[in-house]
Amino acid sequence: MLDFPSMSGRRLVPSSLRGLRPGWYVLAALTVYALVVTGLLLARRPTAAAGPTTPAAVDDRTAPSAALASGLWFPIPGARLPVQDDHLPGAPRAYRHGVSQGFDFFDQDAGVPVTAGTPVVAAQSGQVVRADVAYTEIDPRAWEVLLADVGEAGADEGQLDQLRGRQVWLRLADGTVLRYGHLAAVRDGIRTGVNVYRGQVIGFVGNSGTDVAVAGRTDQARLRFEIWPAPDEFFGAGMDAEAVRIAAASLFVGP
Repeated sequence: MLDFPSMSGRRLVPSSLRGLRPGWYVLAALTVYALVVTGLLLARRPTAAAGPTTPAAVDDRTAPSAALASGLWFPIPGARLPVQDDHLPGAPRAYRHGVSQGFDFFDQDAGVPVTAGTPVVAAQSGQVVRADVAYTEIDPRAWEVLLADVGEAGADEGQLDQLRGRQVWLRLADGTVLRYGHLAAVRDGIRTGVNVYRGQVIGFVGNSGTDVAVAGRTDQARLRFEIWPAPDEFFGAGMDAEAVRIAAASLFVGP
């Protein structure tokens, strides 16, 4: 309650305030407080001058799709992005007049050992839409014909499918498809229609779909890993190696 001291030491209350009840002062104080807080909140709201905040302000060549917002694990635990640019999506593949559509993880290039039988995990939770449990390698003569055909006219989708060898495909929540290729085997229980969780072992590194596999050898193991946000567009399409690395740095989150 407001009061004023008199020269004699007695408290004098202005006549204009003598009829006010104590509760009114509390109400007045709360009103002032509410007005101050409202003003501060309004001052913090973004304005048009702050710049665009819509997706249009983002370079869509390097922005991952919505399904990948929570990030991917590397398909081989502990791996890193391939050191060699030739092992990134978009790298030229002169022998078939095209470009790579995914990441190739090789030993001595991925930061961890990549040998035949190394476990391969689901990079994100999803549903298995393809699992080549009954895969058989093509014979040497068919392999020679395949290489001759792709060397002359480039590889069509069916031929690219053969070149990926044994595969597992996972479909994520928004339709993004993860393709795993060159596998030595598919893990028991992994079949079409099964749901898997991020980090679950789904297969094992191999060299299927390569000349060494056709020759009956088990060396030169590698993993092909492709990310397809849309049926006709793979991650890294139309990007140079630097742009792929920048985009992938925020795409992969571990482990």
